[in-house]
Amino acid sequence: MKKYALYIVMLVSVLVSSCSSIQTLTFDQLAPAQVNFPYQVSVVGVVNNMPSRPKPKKNILTLGMIDAEGKSAAEALAGSLADSKFFNQVIICDSALCADDFSTVLTADEVNELSSMLGVDMLVSFERLLLDVEKKEYTNPGWDVSIPVLQVQVTPIVRLYIPGRQKPLVELTATDSLYFDMGYRVSEKEVIEEATRHATSVISNKIVPYWQTVNRLYFDGGGVEMRDAGVYVNEGNWDAARELWTQVYNRLKKGNAKFRAAYNIALSYEMTADMNKAEEWLKKASDCVKTGSEEEMVLKYYIPQFMKRKDELGKLNVQMGRFNNNF
Repeated sequence: MKKYALYIVMLVSVLVSSCSSIQTLTFDQLAPAQVNFPYQVSVVGVVNNMPSRPKPKKNILTLGMIDAEGKSAAEALAGSLADSKFFNQVIICDSALCADDFSTVLTADEVNELSSMLGVDMLVSFERLLLDVEKKEYTNPGWDVSIPVLQVQVTPIVRLYIPGRQKPLVELTATDSLYFDMGYRVSEKEVIEEATRHATSVISNKIVPYWQTVNRLYFDGGGVEMRDAGVYVNEGNWDAARELWTQVYNRLKKGNAKFRAAYNIALSYEMTADMNKAEEWLKKASDCVKTGSEEEMVLKYYIPQFMKRKDELGKLNVQMGRFNNNF
């Protein structure tokens, strides 16, 4: 499935470069967080529950498994959550909760006490930030030489706690890899700082909705209405563009132009968040597309994007309900 999806993406890239009627629309879109929690959660506290470790050094590089610094990780995560403006207030408690070399799950009593002391509705506890540091050789097909790189596998572990619950609300984790050029000297301090920035961004996106850049394809050639509608698309006037595409669709009995109009109408409804109408017009587009045509490949590229966004909007509506779905 992944190979097929990659094939579609590559083929569409060829289509865009070879067919002037296919245009790319790039825009920022709000994506939902992984976690849903009650509307009453408006003030959160970010706490450092990571094992203590010495300050990272500027003149050494440690290989193998190491821990990041809890204070910096908690501060970075608190800053990212505050910047999202999703909560009314984000409070930071970056002093280490655990005095030992290992962290533990907070007990219900500890959660209640900390929440009361900080005056928060939920605790975001940074519990571990594990780094697996290795030297690797990167080889690109066609190259005669390999490049030495430093591979750092980054695994943050964050738990969310709500007062009154016996167990954490959820545990959030992810594993990703960062690469550093070994052509210049890389220090432990640099590795930990970059890994911390990356990990806190990943975890923040699991807690609060976040903006991401996405692409869509549409057709703007083949007639006066299609070209004029393309102008409206550039202006963000999807209703006016849809009216012209509808005229084209209703006038024609079949053919590529009818498909293109139906496809564009489906896209316009997605852009105005009417997913039921969009799905209805995708069905009409599918009914009049020619098998094996360039238009069919564009349609196959778009359908998974549309279904993903439809699923996201359901989650996003729940999460943004506190803002009357104003996004």
